[in-house]
Amino acid sequence: MLGQGWKSQWRRVKKGLQEVETVYAGRDGGSEEALDAVCLFFQAAHHLKDWLGNDPESGVTKSDVDDLIDGSPMLQLCADLANGSKHLALTRTRTGDTSTSIARAGVTVHVGEGTVAHNYHVQSKGNEYDVLQIARAAVRELEDFLNSKKLLD
Repeated sequence: MLGQGWKSQWRRVKKGLQEVETVYAGRDGGSEEALDAVCLFFQAAHHLKDWLGNDPESGVTKSDVDDLIDGSPMLQLCADLANGSKHLALTRTRTGDTSTSIARAGVTVHVGEGTVAHNYHVQSKGNEYDVLQIARAAVRELEDFLNSKKLLD
């Protein structure tokens, strides 16, 4: 994409995490914008695998990243949430649960500040996960992987 390598997608992942943190802390905008920010994070985080696998400068194969995802419950959740939000229906799953989805949301209105904080919870395989915790864990795991490949400065 316009000569950009995998690092441009990595920047989007980190920016996406900041957006999710802002959604949780409170910001202008409504629930639709907040949910969009969450979905965009999961899409960016999951699709980093394609950017790494398609960028010869990374030295990372698609198999390397698939192995990472297969070994990480948090990255599996990211994959299912990315694909579910992108395709409406989750037909192929990394978690093993085609019903994995954002199942519950909370809203706090900060009266006087004019901001609204949102929080979201994912249901998968009978467990509930907080979206911000998933996002933070996923970024940590991706960063550890990139460091193990000596790709980050």
